[in-house]
Amino acid sequence: MYFFDLDHTILDFERSEIESLLELFDSRGIALSEEQLSLYRETNSKWWSYLALGEKTKDEVVLGRFVDYCSSIGVSFSPEELNDEYLTRLSKKAYFLPGAREFLTTMRRRGKRMAVITNGVYRVQHNRFLSAGLPEFFEFSLSSEEAGAAKPNPEIFFVAMRRARVQKDEVVYIGDSLESDYRGAENAGIDFIWFGPHARRNRGPINIAKSYDELLMLLV
Repeated sequence: MYFFDLDHTILDFERSEIESLLELFDSRGIALSEEQLSLYRETNSKWWSYLALGEKTKDEVVLGRFVDYCSSIGVSFSPEELNDEYLTRLSKKAYFLPGAREFLTTMRRRGKRMAVITNGVYRVQHNRFLSAGLPEFFEFSLSSEEAGAAKPNPEIFFVAMRRARVQKDEVVYIGDSLESDYRGAENAGIDFIWFGPHARRNRGPINIAKSYDELLMLLV
């Protein structure tokens, strides 16, 4: 059975994120610059790393990032309102990474069992999972909110395995992040493939795939 991370592995999160952020601030009369967009990505990444380290809860992360970001760009909006509207906009945007749909079609044709494990906000990820038509390929999508634990906590993988009725030695997890995906798979004692053009040998995982073609070769 193959478990996949969702964003940056199957779906183009960056495109959805940028579109949602631009719309969010444009509705408040602010046209974000490239520099400001880059600053948001840095801020957002920093706050999500707190979740992976177990230093913040998800609720603290999604609000804290906007408190931090608004302070950085010198505006004063309600972080609760920003977060709620941002998540609503984000939940309506789901774009495949180039080649992802074709890869999944091939995997389905080969009869491979697949599921998604994600740390993302449930209402966002569930809606994106549905709107992208991913139930056609995956048996289920499990969020950290549903599991009660976020990657790299191994419990989210154990919940997924119980749901899929598989054992550790029957599972391979594929993801783009060393911090949450690789460490999580290690903690759960399951095999891992580091996916993405950024993957580099000798930086952690033995198995890497820089493209879907390379990934298919590993998953035969």
